Amino acid sequence: MPSRMAILEQHLSATTPARLSFAPELERDFEQFEHRRRMSRAVMGCWSLIIFQLMFVLYDTVYAPVAMPVTENLAVMLRLYVCIALAILVLVLKSEVCRPVGREALLVATLWGVIGLAAWLAVRENHLRCFLELYALGVVPLVGIVLMQLRFVSALLLSAGGMAIVMSVALSVAMPYAHMDFAIVFVFMAFCLFSLIASFRIEFSARHAYLMTSIDQLRLQDVESRNAELQEMACLDPLTQLYNRRHLIEVLKQHHGDAQQAKNGVSASYPVPPLPCLALMMMDVDHFKAFNDHYGHVAGDNCLYQIAQALQETLDREKGAGIAGAPEGKEAALASVVRFGGEEFTALVAVRDLEHARSLAEAMRYAVKSLKLPHRESELGVVTLSVGLCVIPLSRLLEGEGMEDEMTRDMAVETLLSRWVDQADKGLYRAKRHGRNRTCVQRGNGNGKTRAQASDDLHDERQNAQHDEHKAELPDPRPPMGGAGLS
Repeated sequence: MPSRMAILEQHLSATTPARLSFAPELERDFEQFEHRRRMSRAVMGCWSLIIFQLMFVLYDTVYAPVAMPVTENLAVMLRLYVCIALAILVLVLKSEVCRPVGREALLVATLWGVIGLAAWLAVRENHLRCFLELYALGVVPLVGIVLMQLRFVSALLLSAGGMAIVMSVALSVAMPYAHMDFAIVFVFMAFCLFSLIASFRIEFSARHAYLMTSIDQLRLQDVESRNAELQEMACLDPLTQLYNRRHLIEVLKQHHGDAQQAKNGVSASYPVPPLPCLALMMMDVDHFKAFNDHYGHVAGDNCLYQIAQALQETLDREKGAGIAGAPEGKEAALASVVRFGGEEFTALVAVRDLEHARSLAEAMRYAVKSLKLPHRESELGVVTLSVGLCVIPLSRLLEGEGMEDEMTRDMAVETLLSRWVDQADKGLYRAKRHGRNRTCVQRGNGNGKTRAQASDDLHDERQNAQHDEHKAELPDPRPPMGGAGLS
């Protein structure tokens, strides 16, 4: 089955003077595309016909016998009734109860009625005034075809019916002047002919414009789709199928929206308040260079892929538990593990507090150990993970607020991310120094100044190293406690 683009291009090349129609499905789309414009043109044409009839009313009143009251002037009364009928037609058109075919038929019938009324009055009254009015009947098809912009087929029907009515009057009634019947028919025929030429050009241009607009829209959609795919590819790591470090900026910007919402309060669009903290985890595979040297780079790539899937599945599982109160509608990218480079991974997720972040980091560390990937160069004989953790208040993201330049605000957010990565890196280095396969917390105030603390109730590490070791360096033997989740 040909694509929509192929169908549009085929019709664009085949739209010749001999053909003013589309395939049924495309014709429906064209009618919908033109619907409002044609309705407004039809309403405008009805008001023009009302003005035209009122001019006839004035003409009939001025040239009527002086002694005849207006209420007894049949031509005046009938034309006023026509004005009322046209006003009702305007209301019907504005209500949009008619389908395109019904609208065209209704307009053609109305225009035939206006022409037929003038012809009937000329036959009934047999007066020079009524015969002179027949010269002006060419305005009726002109209004219908050019102003109302009837379809070309409808315009042909209107012209043919109008010509039949005018010719029947010219042939059946004796005119007061010689060749007057020929002149009336000729004038009406000229109006119809030029109106039909205009109708053809108008519809041809409208259909051509629709095809060009539709093709441009499809091309624009295709370009936007390809740009989205390229953007996705630019942020996706081909080996692990995780997002790469570029994606961290986008995630941080989305969390910035949460921070702004936390500042503004809960609303109908944000029924669930965002979590108050962000946890940045820097994760590094222990002794990975030795793993590559011993098992080879192909095995190393396979190891990284399995670790990446285990980390992402753990993040997804903790989110699915719903313990963190993740609001519905949040993009999955907001809870994604990112390959930071080489054997390093990172994740930036919203958490309730430090203990929540620590439990989540431990769940991810334990998930890697549970893979039981053999590693002869490791102390435990399996592949393990070291984690550096940094927890930041969500409000720190708003320090770029108030800046007039959006680019400046984005640069401020990126600067904050660099500082937080540096803090999480320090926690990762501490985990490596203290024996690997553990999680270390590095507290900071978001401006690059860090404190060697693992939780709010810990003293300075230099003052009480043993207490900090117990709190900040989590041992390996036990699995993570339940209750970890993320938003």
